[in-house]
Amino acid sequence: MILVKKLLKYFLFSFFILLYSSCSSNNNQITIHGYTMGTTYSITIANFKDQEDVFQAQIDSLLILVNKYFSTYLDSSEISKINNQNFDSLVLSDEFLYVLKKSLYYCEISEGNYDVTIAPLVDLWGFGHLDNKSFPSQKKIQNSLKNVGYKKVIIQDNILLNKNNVKIDLNSIAKGHGVDRVFEYILQKGYSDFLVEIGGEIRSSVNQKDAWIIGIQNPNKNSIINKVKLANKSMATSGNYNNFFTYEDKNYSHIIDPKTGYPYMHNSISATIISDKCIDADAYATLAMTMSPDKIIEIINKDENSECYILEYKDNYIIEHRSSGFDAFIF
Repeated sequence: MILVKKLLKYFLFSFFILLYSSCSSNNNQITIHGYTMGTTYSITIANFKDQEDVFQAQIDSLLILVNKYFSTYLDSSEISKINNQNFDSLVLSDEFLYVLKKSLYYCEISEGNYDVTIAPLVDLWGFGHLDNKSFPSQKKIQNSLKNVGYKKVIIQDNILLNKNNVKIDLNSIAKGHGVDRVFEYILQKGYSDFLVEIGGEIRSSVNQKDAWIIGIQNPNKNSIINKVKLANKSMATSGNYNNFFTYEDKNYSHIIDPKTGYPYMHNSISATIISDKCIDADAYATLAMTMSPDKIIEIINKDENSECYILEYKDNYIIEHRSSGFDAFIF
């Protein structure tokens, strides 16, 4: 059985997924769909044995819990409490601390190109949840930059200290973490043949006999530019060619340089990352869009658990760049 589904990424980037069931005689494969984190989710499970509506309610409850940590749309969420800055010190939940520390790790290896304190600039440019895109004045950019810099985040044990008025943005990693949480939950339920997707971020099961085949969209056409096989891996893609606005005939991406306060301007148009965990694939995908293909490949080649596939638009051509082990995933 072949199941084809088009998935919408949060950054409006699309995957095409061809799901090959590991058992051709399986009549108990289900796919459930829902909404979370401002986007859609889908979960495909083979040899399903539970009651579908009850199972989906359990998934939805789990995702609601994840949102209570990371949603900037909820005033009561942990991240909203942090960004309201109404505290001197705040005890962080284990889950939030894990994701924040993971984010700070990627800030460090990117030398600050990727920065979780970017929230003031994201809001200023209108790429936040208010979605009021505009070209800000240099004065406003400079004022926002005063509170940007991942080294301003001070954590002692599990306590966040509010000494530098920083605001946290975990949108580049929260969906990947959500995928991992759902994946782990389904695994604990006893399933071994399944795939989880939230907003285009994907993690495949540990026991898929025939790998999931995933097509990567050609940015210029409604077609597939490449296909990869995924088994016991995660995959995420970030692109800058759809989420932007135009000012004085120039396009400005949603991915902002925390050092200058302006959107990154370079030729990379998408980055696809394969990692063990989706939280890492998600973070790497955004990180990759902050630097040249050569630089991100240099970083990825040092990580034995990750690979990358970068598309660069140059001289009216799309150029492919791959990390040293990516070809092993080509279908």
